[in-house]
Amino acid sequence: MIGVYVHNRGRGHLHRVLPVVAALRDRGEEVTMLVTGPLDDSQRPRGTRVVHLPVEDAPRGRPAGPGPQGPGSLDGPGPEDITLGARRAAVAWIDRVQPRAFWVDSSPGMSLAARMTGTPMVSTLPPGVRDDEPHLLRCRAAERLIGAWPPGVHRETVARTDSRVSEIGGVSRFERRGREPRARRRPRVVHLNASGTDGDHRFWRAVRTTTAELGVADWVELGGPDGEWHEDPWPVLSSADVVVTGAGQASVADAACADVPLVVVPGKHAYGEYDATAEALDSIPGATVMRYGDGPTAVAHAVRKQVDRSLDGEAAGIRTWWGVDGAASRAAEVIRSAVTTTR
Repeated sequence: MIGVYVHNRGRGHLHRVLPVVAALRDRGEEVTMLVTGPLDDSQRPRGTRVVHLPVEDAPRGRPAGPGPQGPGSLDGPGPEDITLGARRAAVAWIDRVQPRAFWVDSSPGMSLAARMTGTPMVSTLPPGVRDDEPHLLRCRAAERLIGAWPPGVHRETVARTDSRVSEIGGVSRFERRGREPRARRRPRVVHLNASGTDGDHRFWRAVRTTTAELGVADWVELGGPDGEWHEDPWPVLSSADVVVTGAGQASVADAACADVPLVVVPGKHAYGEYDATAEALDSIPGATVMRYGDGPTAVAHAVRKQVDRSLDGEAAGIRTWWGVDGAASRAAEVIRSAVTTTR
């Protein structure tokens, strides 16, 4: 049995975990996913068990149960927050089941909780340079660390981890999906917006307005307050001539699967992970990195240039540069290796 923890807020972590779980299953491994946040049966990989961890710390004398996100995280602010109740429930599950290895997708708090049980632990490393103590402890405690990016793009990040990082490429749920036909007269820009209503929607409305005034392409909004949410966005994403995205690891990997020119506008993150990913993309042909501070007009003109690039027939090559193909399988092998290399 291999245990996998995923913090399902915003779906980015879930979308990275699912193809790796499928790759583990393809290799004959039993897998149980420990999840904080929603996960319906349609998202669960075939043959995989799911344990829902509490998302609210219970008052003293009462058991923890489902509810809104509560305090008590070792991880600090931001999307890595998990509750004390979730960590206790995970440790109880590990003690009872005794998995051969435990993969934690990013959370320092859950990584340390798992390692304290003596179980071989693999943790996903975030991009950028962090010096907060929970992160540093997590790096030292892990048997192996997974970097979900192509080799060499985050040298400073890797240099601080005692060379235990396996840089396996960007993991995308669309790795094995084929492109949809693009029979239409006008080029199409697809914007991968947030899964909720967060984000600067006024900024993106201004970008869309200016792009429409330039008259160079149709704009399709996926997610966000002004767009449609698709459980399966691949048919729309793969029909794009240009993709506009933030710099989250899952969204970048998904956009790379479309293999068309990108415009990347990183948002804010407590530890600068989005900026680090954007800087890594800035050196890749076919990707243009902009900032919110550049203003919506400048972003719209960057989109226009990428549309022109696409129409000129220049292949972006983003998919190859970002190492998407085979990344989930490589991550699965890293997790399995923690069992055989641990004494």
